[in-house]
Amino acid sequence: MKALRRDNRKSRTATGAMLGCLAIGALGMSFAFFLHVHRATGSHAGQAAAQGHILPGLTLVNGQPAGSGLIVTSLASDGQARRLGLAVGDNIVQIDGQASRSLDQATAYLLHHSRSSVRLALRHEGTMRKVTFDLSDDGK
Repeated sequence: MKALRRDNRKSRTATGAMLGCLAIGALGMSFAFFLHVHRATGSHAGQAAAQGHILPGLTLVNGQPAGSGLIVTSLASDGQARRLGLAVGDNIVQIDGQASRSLDQATAYLLHHSRSSVRLALRHEGTMRKVTFDLSDDGK
């Protein structure tokens, strides 16, 4: 009978230890998942730059070759950019007189920009022109 009690205690101890290990493993996996999701989503600004949505109502990509400006890839049909005469394929070469070399660089500039508008220098159908873009516009 004593041997049976000892075996039963050992069994309960082993079961408890196994459950403890499973709980710790589950916590570790939850933490790893949280880190993965956090890295995948990043900050809002990082997401905007990655998707090219740094100016309301238009989408941009880095020009080719690298450092040659930002290329407009889409416009909101009733947005400010279209009203200003921007078109798909236009190349934004400056923002407020500073060369626009990449989405990351333009995003960093706009994050620290306190005014409500920026002056864009762009190449439109081979011609350089400048427009003032209202940053508070929601794309409409």
